[in-house]
Amino acid sequence: MSIENELKIVKRLTSVDENRIEVNETGWTSRVYIIDGGRIVFKFPRNAEYQEECKQEIATLKLIKEQNFSLSVPVLNWVAEDNSFFGFYGVEGKPLGTVIDGLNEHQKIEIGTQLGGFLKQLHSIKNYGDIKAQTLEEQAEEYQNWYRRDRDLLKDFFSEPELKKIDDFFICEVPKCMTGTGDLVFCHGDLDYNNTLINDENRVGVIDFGDARLYDRSQDFRGMDDHVLREAMIKAYSSGEVISKEAAEATSKMIDVLNIFYCIEQRDSVGINNYLDRIKSKISPFVI
Repeated sequence: MSIENELKIVKRLTSVDENRIEVNETGWTSRVYIIDGGRIVFKFPRNAEYQEECKQEIATLKLIKEQNFSLSVPVLNWVAEDNSFFGFYGVEGKPLGTVIDGLNEHQKIEIGTQLGGFLKQLHSIKNYGDIKAQTLEEQAEEYQNWYRRDRDLLKDFFSEPELKKIDDFFICEVPKCMTGTGDLVFCHGDLDYNNTLINDENRVGVIDFGDARLYDRSQDFRGMDDHVLREAMIKAYSSGEVISKEAAEATSKMIDVLNIFYCIEQRDSVGINNYLDRIKSKISPFVI
């Protein structure tokens, strides 16, 4: 479907002027239309393959709409009969990644406590129907395959000794860091600083449930590498040691490398420089 036709649908369903609609084409799977900074969001899958994948996200949004979460989540409101698009009321706020460095310990604990309570409720959902599942071993293999496939993209940004350290990390350490409880539950799947939003009152919202499926419960703690915030999450979650400190730190390194691949392919210079700084600051811990 063309952008022109998609815009017509969005304007017809929402009755808003086109100047209030932002078109975001950075996503691989969908073109996204954002109204009033995220108050309303529409997604249009780019092709039939991604349209099939969107069925899962639509099913997840229907499922979370039935829950009574204490924090803000997207609320599904429009779905095409053939799943060619869907729209929802979004979550307003700033990505946690843009404010985390300016937060004090009390604020981090407050945010972590909200997230931990949310995950406790999310992970207790049982009526998820037919949904994909992925074990820790399958995840480790997937991450290693991604790295092998895209490794050459790093050659312009790292020296050979640095690449050797990252190689060794993915070959030897990734399987070790993928440790958890062994208990597969319904997870968000991609809970990180980008998909966690904070408003002016320090209230939390969670977005982008496109990767929701059955994972080890540690999955939803892996994207938060701030120790104070993560410990507050685990304390509110009240389930003992969900993920070890070593596994969480190793996962943080792994996620940074995988994220820089996306930024390189998108020619996102700001994102590239951000992840370069993060990875290079952690290069020495990559040594086996």
